[in-house]
Amino acid sequence: MRVGYVGLGWATHAFHLPGAKRLSSVEIAGGADPSDEQRARWTKETCSPAFATLDELVEQAKPEAIVVATPPDSHAALCVQALSAGAHVFCEKPFVSSTSEADEVLAAATAARRQVAVNHQYREFPIFSAVKAKIGSDDAGRLVFCQMWQLMNLAPWDEPVEWRAAMPNRTLFEGGVHLVDLLVHLYDEYPVGVYAQRSSGIEEGREADAIQVVTLDFPSGRIAQITIDRLCAGGTRYLEVRADCERASLRASHGGRALLKIGKKRAERTGFHLELATGGLAWMERGLRHTTLARDPRDVGPEATRRLFEKVVTAFEANVEPPSSAAEARSTLEVIEAAYRSGDTAARVSLAPAPV
Repeated sequence: MRVGYVGLGWATHAFHLPGAKRLSSVEIAGGADPSDEQRARWTKETCSPAFATLDELVEQAKPEAIVVATPPDSHAALCVQALSAGAHVFCEKPFVSSTSEADEVLAAATAARRQVAVNHQYREFPIFSAVKAKIGSDDAGRLVFCQMWQLMNLAPWDEPVEWRAAMPNRTLFEGGVHLVDLLVHLYDEYPVGVYAQRSSGIEEGREADAIQVVTLDFPSGRIAQITIDRLCAGGTRYLEVRADCERASLRASHGGRALLKIGKKRAERTGFHLELATGGLAWMERGLRHTTLARDPRDVGPEATRRLFEKVVTAFEANVEPPSSAAEARSTLEVIEAAYRSGDTAARVSLAPAPV
């Protein structure tokens, strides 16, 4: 499949190109970016043409699929433009800026008889895939309750990336979208209600969701919780997951882990216990026993993107709904919008059942 890229910055070079170059089913057709510098870098690295606009890319390179890797406020228009030109779309997260924009893209995809997927690649991290695979197993049993937390010492108003720093009150939308998507993926059902609170900490006068606490409730009667703390001055964790099941707790820690426990304390086994992983670690706890499930490599993002994109390309070739589809991403955005409304009103927000 001939694939074109629009937006030739960091996301394309760090996440998309490394994997695409390893896929025999993908031919890099060309790229588009208004920056002369980015176009020159692209041509040097890929030996494929670079254009100033998406129109030129479509007309001259004739891609069958287009990767959209620009800042999120441009995603909707570019997705619609690519679909109207007859191409499938693989879009970076966050998918689009609102559910209304998502509806426009989905309508364009239906009209063009093309497919849209979103790069929610955390689903393909080995540690999170291992947790997902264990849920419902004889060892762990059914999922009862799941918590996710992100602890970072980077206030949203101090973001080094300009377009992220310009939206400090959208932390749950920009970075938290990975957490919401992964949580729903683990539960394998969409929530029916959201209750959320947010804060800028002690920074009076700032309109920023540096801290978010989100509780979801599901039609099965289960609940889940996400905590984001971007003002953590202690030990940071990019993403921690604890999925408590009937017979075991499934744990995952993304961002590297090196921990040696020596001795004995309450609820811990006597002796030595070593946890070591350069990129991330997943394990199962049954009582005082720990069983390692999976480890992530140090630079897991590009490999996870490759794994997802390979599945997406297969779906594009068959013109069937891909994994991590735009419809799923739209439902994730609906949860996030409900969280912001709940934070505004201090009340639980009900969600309509997700389409089947």
